[in-house]
Amino acid sequence: MKNTIMFNYNLTPQELLVEGDDYSFYLDYEKFYVKRVKRPKEDLEEIKKIVSKYPKDFHKIVVNRFSSIYTSFEGNEYVLLKLSTPEHNEVDLNDIIVAQKEYVDKNSSINRTKWGKLWEEKIDYLEYQVSELATPHKIISGSFSYYVGLAENAIEYFNLLNPNDAKTFVSRRRMRTPEYALDYYDPLDLVVDYRVRDIAGYLKLEFFNRDDVLSDVDAFLNKDILTPLEYNLLFCRLLYPSYYFDTMQRVLEGNLNEDELLKYIERVDDYEKFLNEIFLRFSKKCSMIKIDWLIKTS
Repeated sequence: MKNTIMFNYNLTPQELLVEGDDYSFYLDYEKFYVKRVKRPKEDLEEIKKIVSKYPKDFHKIVVNRFSSIYTSFEGNEYVLLKLSTPEHNEVDLNDIIVAQKEYVDKNSSINRTKWGKLWEEKIDYLEYQVSELATPHKIISGSFSYYVGLAENAIEYFNLLNPNDAKTFVSRRRMRTPEYALDYYDPLDLVVDYRVRDIAGYLKLEFFNRDDVLSDVDAFLNKDILTPLEYNLLFCRLLYPSYYFDTMQRVLEGNLNEDELLKYIERVDDYEKFLNEIFLRFSKKCSMIKIDWLIKTS
């Protein structure tokens, strides 16, 4: 890879570190990542449009000597990124809100606003995976149906909203915890979705890692940036258990111990109470769709 970098970019890294499927190096005190492309090229073309519109908001995609963002190495395509901010800076909810950028292109290949359809396809896929692979996984077998029920509630909720007129924003496929600048400003992870996608992803994961996440919600509500439709979309996305499904899938693929699911399962009641608190807070801002079995207003 070092020779490939030298030939394609006229850069001479002194030390090249392997980072999973990627590589990294320093040059003149600046950090670079050579990242393996794991998305269709049509997605990358859309991402290039976003980065060209907001060049200061993401790590820079470096073009090679052949005027291409793609560089081949051992049968795979790679993209070189020059980091725009220190990689270990932790991103919080306020950073996410400040960083949001509107991007209107509902026909984009990276548009992810059809939540109902996407979630239905996800459930169908996971149900097949469970039927084929979950027999030895007692934790999954005992919990999966509950989370499917949550997801089906989220799908029904979304279908009632009909949010076609809601604005779309540059978003991330998945949030992490903690969320670091290396990942958050990585242009290769971008999608186009409603404003609340990253906010919901952050809040869901933070709930299972600290006790005071409602204080973040209260501070966020004081900013008063969402429309009534967006409050409902945010609640809908908080209802959908992506945290469980993502972890479960890694377990079934053999990349994670099944016990990792317990941190979610053991706090089912707490998360339901959290959703109830969120609903009550949002209800003070606008009219919300109520889920009778979940929401207790007394």
